[in-house]
Amino acid sequence: MDDSEFLDRMQAKIERLTGRSISLVLDENDSDRMEVEPRDATPRVVVGSAALKYPGFARMCVEYATASIRLGRPISRLEFHMALGRN
Repeated sequence: MDDSEFLDRMQAKIERLTGRSISLVLDENDSDRMEVEPRDATPRVVVGSAALKYPGFARMCVEYATASIRLGRPISRLEFHMALGRN
């Protein structure tokens, strides 16, 4: 699977889990970036390029984006760790 297909699948998964369309952006300069703007009409999810190399990081990005979009705000590290612990 090439990078663009992987990102398409990642976007589809977040959209399926949240029930909303999103805009997924890859940050090639900041490899460990994980950011969500959940309040936008179309939530913007920015992931670092490490998501293409490390499946665990990609999964964390999906989980973080999903939790933030569902709550309608960026979540704290503690909330994120709790959400990961439940899954």
